[in-house]
Amino acid sequence: MKGPGYLAVAIQPGSNTDEEAFHHWYNTEHGPLRLRLPFILTGDRYKAADDQKPGWSAVYDVSDLSMLEKRIYTRLREERSQQEKKVMSTFDSLDRKIYSTISVRGDSKDPAPVQLAVSMRLKNEDADDFNKWYEEEHTSMLSKVPGWLRTRRFKLEVGGLTGMPPQGQTEYLAVHDYAAQNGLNGPEHEAARSTPWRSTIMTKILWHDRRLWSHHLSFDALEEPPSSVTTTDGADLRFQLEGNPTDPVIVCINSILTNLHIWDDVTAALKTGLKGGQTYRVLRYNPRGYAPLPPRSNPITFDRLADDLEFLLLRLGIPRVHAVLGVSMGGVTALNFALRYPGMLEKFIACDCNVASSAANTAAWGERVELARREGMAALADVTVKRWFTAPNYGSEEARRVEGMVAQADLEGFVGNTAALCEYDLRGKVGGITVPGLLVAGEGDGKLPEAMAGFGIEGVGFRRVAGAGHLPMLENLGGLMEVLGGFL
Repeated sequence: MKGPGYLAVAIQPGSNTDEEAFHHWYNTEHGPLRLRLPFILTGDRYKAADDQKPGWSAVYDVSDLSMLEKRIYTRLREERSQQEKKVMSTFDSLDRKIYSTISVRGDSKDPAPVQLAVSMRLKNEDADDFNKWYEEEHTSMLSKVPGWLRTRRFKLEVGGLTGMPPQGQTEYLAVHDYAAQNGLNGPEHEAARSTPWRSTIMTKILWHDRRLWSHHLSFDALEEPPSSVTTTDGADLRFQLEGNPTDPVIVCINSILTNLHIWDDVTAALKTGLKGGQTYRVLRYNPRGYAPLPPRSNPITFDRLADDLEFLLLRLGIPRVHAVLGVSMGGVTALNFALRYPGMLEKFIACDCNVASSAANTAAWGERVELARREGMAALADVTVKRWFTAPNYGSEEARRVEGMVAQADLEGFVGNTAALCEYDLRGKVGGITVPGLLVAGEGDGKLPEAMAGFGIEGVGFRRVAGAGHLPMLENLGGLMEVLGGFL
């Protein structure tokens, strides 16, 4: 598929469909998510005006049909929110069709108050006569109907519930736009439907369908907070992209309970230049879970976190990055991103993380969740800093910064992230990593350095950072940058 076209979706709610939830989902989530994509030009909902079923439709003008086959669009269906899954499970039917544009007559750009959609199927050998009649006679006569605004003609490219026509046949759709006060079924309309040429053509039609719709609502693009992109299921990924636009891009992913500012000094060093003077553009962001998540969001998993990064890069127009650098939970995400999207990065660096959850860690996370629920995030912040930093740095400025980040983190988001940390296992997968990588750990981070040295990923080295614990960028920036410089 390529070129301009038309996406039409007809829905028949079921007996268990909550009407209020149906409209809220469609009007505030489903349609607006599509309208923020640059190749979806318009989106409108229509209600049946002919007492037929399905009773609702949504139609979209598409500038390039090939984009409907790209991940930036297909993920809308593959990564449905919990709200979408719940509502759609109650439908009696959902019929989705994609059409390529044949012609447009009329210059109306506003949504039509009344829309008449006529589908016809015929043998390919009769297509030339059919199209000639439609273009030279039928549309010209319809344009004289009072209230006529526009006629667009399309060819079916992707079939819906009934599939594509049999081999040797083609299905065409004509969408006639009319004003609210129109002359449908009036003398001019009847004249267009009563010519000898039309009578001849109609003998060749193998199947036809005629639906009348009244306009219900036009979608607006989903509003996103500044410097954020919102995922399909409602997670806001706040980001900062800094540096020379022509420089290679490095993505930084922070740990659980922290925000993107743990990378402030790393970002400054990368922008200024490492060994040999090479400078980098830096993208850092807050993964889902640091800020509150809406009820429609899906459970947090490391696959979902890797997919979130892919989505962020696609939305920012960055098809490939020089490296992905993550620490702790972000380190696991970096590993998983290298597994799931090897074509989108040249290298990865995973710091202070493990390849699988363990019973001991699961128990520890459970205790921390219980503490946060019982005494608040500030209490969790105090014990977390003492766990992440080496003893000489408990009272450092960097430790106080992290303590503030943890105290401000969202409790339920933290709980969701711990669920991911308690239920993952990449041990049987990391051997399949095909891009170069580096494992890094602060030498004072408990047993992690020993564990990471034993990951055994072919072609992936391991380095320690002296005088640092779980967040080496905050305890020994120079040591970390020395390690990164040669690898990057």
